[in-house]
Amino acid sequence: MWTYWRRLPQAQQDLLLAALIGVGWFTALSLINDSGLRPQNPTVSVVTGVFLVITVAFVRRFPRTMLVVVSVLYPFLYAAVGTGLAAQVGLTIFGQPEISDAALQSEIHLVPLLVVGYLAASSGVRRFTCLFFTMGSLAGLMIGLPTVVAVVLGNANRAILYGDRYKNLPSDVPSLYNYIDVSLFVFAEALICGMVLLGADALRRRKNVALLEQRNAELVRLRAVEAERAKVAERTRIARDLHDVISHHVSAVVIRAQAADRVADQKPEALREAIRWIIASGKEALTAMRETVRVLNTAEPGADGATAPGSGGGTAPVPDLSDVARMGERLKAVGVDVTMHLPTRQRQLTSATDLTAVRIIQEALTNVMVHAKATAAQVTWQSGPQGELLTIDDNGSGGPPPVNVLETARRSESGRGNGLIGMRERATAVGGTLAVAAGPLGGWRVQAWLPPQR
Repeated sequence: MWTYWRRLPQAQQDLLLAALIGVGWFTALSLINDSGLRPQNPTVSVVTGVFLVITVAFVRRFPRTMLVVVSVLYPFLYAAVGTGLAAQVGLTIFGQPEISDAALQSEIHLVPLLVVGYLAASSGVRRFTCLFFTMGSLAGLMIGLPTVVAVVLGNANRAILYGDRYKNLPSDVPSLYNYIDVSLFVFAEALICGMVLLGADALRRRKNVALLEQRNAELVRLRAVEAERAKVAERTRIARDLHDVISHHVSAVVIRAQAADRVADQKPEALREAIRWIIASGKEALTAMRETVRVLNTAEPGADGATAPGSGGGTAPVPDLSDVARMGERLKAVGVDVTMHLPTRQRQLTSATDLTAVRIIQEALTNVMVHAKATAAQVTWQSGPQGELLTIDDNGSGGPPPVNVLETARRSESGRGNGLIGMRERATAVGGTLAVAAGPLGGWRVQAWLPPQR
């Protein structure tokens, strides 16, 4: 039932609630009409019920309009019906008053003002406006009732029109003001003020809930975006690792195989030696690729991209300085004399900066081996408190690199450009820089600076 109610539009909710209140109000009024609880003037209670139903039905759709209408018309019509003013001006539909005082008949007749104050404030009408109209309406009702009675009695023959109904009432306004219950007036004004403040607080809470829901939806969206970004970053990292492994190892194997093929007829023993080297290098390449694939197989579901580009991650293959040294030996086997100046550290290279340095050296040496047509290369890794400085020089016969080679490098279907772009992205990912320029050996110089390890 509650779910069905929540699905209804606000206008339908208000109309249904107003209908239920109307049925309950007028049913109760008809039941007590023939009992000892019968009000002195049931018509006044009818007016109260009508205004209550109208208020509940329309105040949330037209809060300012209904606030003004109810605050102005309700006390006027209440006084006119309850004092005989309506009958005196010819509105006999309400009948003759059956009261013998000039005060509010029942505290329950304040309900329309309480409801309109609460609902108007909770619908966005300013608190000061709600307090001005509702509290002013109550003051006009309670102070105006004696005044209306005085007007009625001063302009009619009470004995002819009303008989004994008003025989005990004085005709002068000051005496009629004695019928005002000051304590009830103060209590009613405080009650209306409280209802208005409660309505304003309900509005504030709804706004806070809506804001929290909006922020939660935004956080969910950002979380999805971040998860997708992390997935892309992890795929990029794995793609780089695969590229480095395949490019470096397989390129060395191909070059060594080509060299062995050229001398196979003249030096059969060189062919056998090359085959053994290829077998060892192939096994090493398979091991490296298995480690990379293991990262994919052991990644926990939901741990979308636990690593960022260039970082090592908890499951990434962990190289050490001996692996870097073997890169140089691999190039020496294919005819490139590599001189390496590495740090003296013996620990594993577990930080993101270390792993980035290893991959940059590996990719730079692969480029020397595949593209530079070089016979010598030099690798220098300087490690200090200012960070890591990597320098890879070669004496390639292709000459110095073109200007802005990094900016003009493009990935293509053939894979050309992946190496330079990948090295720059790896360096940038850990906060470093990478530059490619002419080197002192006559070929290219790849130089990267990586920030200090944290």
